Amino acid sequence: MPELPEVETVVRELRAQVLNYRITHAELLRADLLKNLGCDATDFAAFFAGGTFISVERQGKYLLFTLDHGSRLLAHLGMTGKFIVAGEKDPPPKWLCSQYHFKGGLRLDHVDVRRFGRLEIHPKGADIPVLKRLGIDPLSKAFNAKALPTLVLSRAGNKRRTRAIHTLLLDQSLIAGVGNIYAAEALFRAGIRPTRQAGKITKAELERLAKSIQTVLKEAVKAGGTTISDYRRVDDKPGGFRIRLRVYSREGELCRICGKTVKRVVLGGRSAYYCPLCQK
Repeated sequence: MPELPEVETVVRELRAQVLNYRITHAELLRADLLKNLGCDATDFAAFFAGGTFISVERQGKYLLFTLDHGSRLLAHLGMTGKFIVAGEKDPPPKWLCSQYHFKGGLRLDHVDVRRFGRLEIHPKGADIPVLKRLGIDPLSKAFNAKALPTLVLSRAGNKRRTRAIHTLLLDQSLIAGVGNIYAAEALFRAGIRPTRQAGKITKAELERLAKSIQTVLKEAVKAGGTTISDYRRVDDKPGGFRIRLRVYSREGELCRICGKTVKRVVLGGRSAYYCPLCQK
């Protein structure tokens, strides 16, 4: 699933290519991706007709497109979703879910093979409930060890958590945007084993972890994200961070730091990777 660096890459590239072009028409080809109750393909087409995207932002793993009349499109890429910028005469891609045609011949194709993503259309001023449930953004200026007490303590603040730290890092209500790839990489850099009980993480370790999360995310954004299988940038090229992964998806390979064999453990139904020597 695309995580923060992949979504941030897509957002930055879309800003450079689709803003301020008039939308001549939009099509919804897979109605199951539109999660607004009572809305259909006709409503979707009418929502965009004659509008212009004036901004594209990221919140957690969500993309938020704002139109010139204040209405907004929320998109989540799910497991296999992607946005591809194309020319009007280019052949339509397989697995097309929604499509946006712009004056001047530009086209934005939204593709999703497995259709685990989502689209929502919201009129001007409407609340977007899913965004209100997101935790702190790890690329924000406010993100540091002091902003992460809920990783160690329960929300009530009086009980230390017993869940594995890797599992808590995936909780989008605590930290928005971190997924399996970057949780594994950040924990490696911080020297913390993914199976450690979160409540036993020390203050010094929490400070290292906060810095590691930001560092690895920024490096991945700079590289255009990580392509393991499906993720593609808007020019349909893969992200370049995979060659820099230190533990994720490297089970059985040698640690790049100490030479020990990288291990894998399943936590909460998700694979977590770690070095048994570098991480305690």
